[in-house]
Amino acid sequence: MTAAWPELGLGAEAVLAAGGRGTVAATFTRAAYLRLPGGLLALTTTGVPAGPIHARGPIPIHRLSAGDRVVVEDRRVQAGPVCVDFGGATIWAGALPGRPQLAAGAPLALALLDAAPPSALGELRVDPADLPGAVAALCGRGPGLTPAGDDVLAGILLLAQDPAADTLVAGAPTNDIARAFLLWAARGQSIEPVHRFLAAAVAGDRPAGAAALGHVLRFGHSSGADLAAGLRLGFRAVIADNG
Repeated sequence: MTAAWPELGLGAEAVLAAGGRGTVAATFTRAAYLRLPGGLLALTTTGVPAGPIHARGPIPIHRLSAGDRVVVEDRRVQAGPVCVDFGGATIWAGALPGRPQLAAGAPLALALLDAAPPSALGELRVDPADLPGAVAALCGRGPGLTPAGDDVLAGILLLAQDPAADTLVAGAPTNDIARAFLLWAARGQSIEPVHRFLAAAVAGDRPAGAAALGHVLRFGHSSGADLAAGLRLGFRAVIADNG
């Protein structure tokens, strides 16, 4: 079956450009993760927000099974019985404000984030300015497909904008799905509603910020709340750094 494909995140685009053969690593209701030579790619339905490793569209995820063979050639993916042509796909990338802009938007961001549900890990005793320490304390910890600690860490890494963060998480002790999201968080890319939340905070738009945060909190089982907890820590580090 061939389906039209509208959108690729930056990470998904890079994996497809590398091509090669691999397997379906895992399948869920709205996503299937493909393990390929260039890294991990998530085929998702349009009900999943845009993200760095997401390839979104009307894909029949239910037809895929873990272990199915995957072949990528000329941006055409054959995964088990499903064939998807990515030629001409739209490339999505989340905009990330600079640290001074984030510092200006931090009061509004924190006012909204402080009212969000807590992380599944409970009280977090992590110094977001100490990235090696945060990686050691959080990586691989807690429940979830992407462990709760990794989701918290992703929020911290996104706002840190530290060129060394990529190296810190490359060998992080977690599963490869979580590691893929962490690598892209270190490179300034998260799911779409996070970037929308940051833009609203910087613009001083409380209603838009609240709406975007609501979408973040609905992501995954507890991933949204964990990610919000990481953003809260990240904004506090931004304020301290720009104080």
